[in-house]
Amino acid sequence: MTALDTGPSVFAREAAFNLHVGGRTLACAMSLVDAPLEALDAAVPEKLAPEEAALLTERLAPARRQSLLAGRWAAKNALGRLAPGTAARDIRILPGLLGQPVATLPGRANLQVTLAHAGNAALAVAHPESCPMGVDLERARPEQLGALREQTTPRERERAHAALPSDEAQRLLLLWCLKEALSKALRCGLTVPFRLLEVASLAPLPGCVRARFENFAQYEGTACTAGPFALAVVRPHMAHWEDGNGPAPPVLLQDWLAELASRHEATSP
Repeated sequence: MTALDTGPSVFAREAAFNLHVGGRTLACAMSLVDAPLEALDAAVPEKLAPEEAALLTERLAPARRQSLLAGRWAAKNALGRLAPGTAARDIRILPGLLGQPVATLPGRANLQVTLAHAGNAALAVAHPESCPMGVDLERARPEQLGALREQTTPRERERAHAALPSDEAQRLLLLWCLKEALSKALRCGLTVPFRLLEVASLAPLPGCVRARFENFAQYEGTACTAGPFALAVVRPHMAHWEDGNGPAPPVLLQDWLAELASRHEATSP
């Protein structure tokens, strides 16, 4: 795991990890970035390919510019872990026909990335194209509580209450994260009725929960919360996190999220 030295205003974490499927090992990587727009803009010449820089038009709202740049930074950190020595400008991440991020790297094929944004922060997981994955990162807002509740079923709320000691807002946000991450793994986005993405079970794990889905038994989710933040990663159920030396990927993600929450608490008025 790497904590990148990018100055006090930038929070950047990255780590490589493996998934195991039968006798195969799949190399993956993840990154979490939180940075102000000024720092992201200053890094554009170093980070973006010309085709990506062309997306930064004058009509782009500051919030959208922020999420685009933070997402590219996190995605290139993760993809760079799988392609050592490749300059960030040589990694291209452009929108596909459905708006999904599509990555191209020199000399590397069949690598893709899944992205999520929350305020100034962005989360990315780079993975083989043969192993579809999805992520989501959210920050709780009090005004969203009613809408989040409407997007869950009574059964989901009961399961979340039994599995999670957190308050209702965190439970609802975690359920939302799991569903949005699943929709990205399926490459359908939030264009399907949310009931199709129903969470079937939640099992507590150290620092996080493991989720299975009612209509997509082939996928499994891992999710955690810290302060106002929640994140989720969805992967094929048959692909197991590596059990080796050092923290497992879900533990690292929980640690990063706790750092992010502390950072925002320290800077809140």
